[in-house]
Amino acid sequence: MLLIIEALLLILAALEQDHRAAAAAAGKIFPLGMEHKSVDDQYNGCKGQMANLVKTKYLPNELKSNSKFKQYWQNSAKVVKYGKDHLTRDHLIAIHVYTGKYVYRQFNEDTRYGKNQYKHKKYKWHALHFLLTEALQIMKKSHNKCFQTYRGTTANFDKHVLNKEIRFGQFTSSSLDPKITQGFGSKSCFEIITCESAELMKYSQYPYIKEVLIPPYEKFRVTAVRTKQNYKNLWCDTVYTLKSAGRTSYLNCELIKKH
Repeated sequence: MLLIIEALLLILAALEQDHRAAAAAAGKIFPLGMEHKSVDDQYNGCKGQMANLVKTKYLPNELKSNSKFKQYWQNSAKVVKYGKDHLTRDHLIAIHVYTGKYVYRQFNEDTRYGKNQYKHKKYKWHALHFLLTEALQIMKKSHNKCFQTYRGTTANFDKHVLNKEIRFGQFTSSSLDPKITQGFGSKSCFEIITCESAELMKYSQYPYIKEVLIPPYEKFRVTAVRTKQNYKNLWCDTVYTLKSAGRTSYLNCELIKKH
């Protein structure tokens, strides 16, 4: 029972992992759009160069400059001994760190709004961003399928977005199990068909969450917006139905261009 409660608390944080929870309490309505300030590099055409930079420069430097990140990386490294399933040990350590309780919050905040920092080499998470991105792409290539997932939040979002294209603009947690998300925010919820994501169950610190992680660059079309005013048995006040519409990466290989 304690493990289940801990998992639910973690999901609540993971599914609503930014300053928006506090703002939602004040009644703020957030836009849904393309998140143009996002660090959305998908490294298409520069993965080899970036992998080398991560190994020789960014990971050592970022572990040195961020003591908390170093602590959690080292803790995960004690658990993850080997690579598997076409993923390197560093890929799996990155997933283990991300699915823990601490790093994801600041990482996602910096990723959602960090475009200028990224372009000017002030972004602090190059290694984690690249390793997660590449891991998701490797897993996607292996399974080559879309997922039906669910995400619950405590925030209020703009409802006038039918047929609009949007992105989450960060690494976004969702679950294969709608029951998991129902207790973690009933203001605005999402039913998602995601095709650029990957299931983390085998590698997560909390496998029973059944997490599917969506990358910042995945784009969605809003195909339905339903409210309890019109659908009395709806599982949230507002439910947005999203269908994957490909990728948009404004910062593709931006870092490599500057080397």
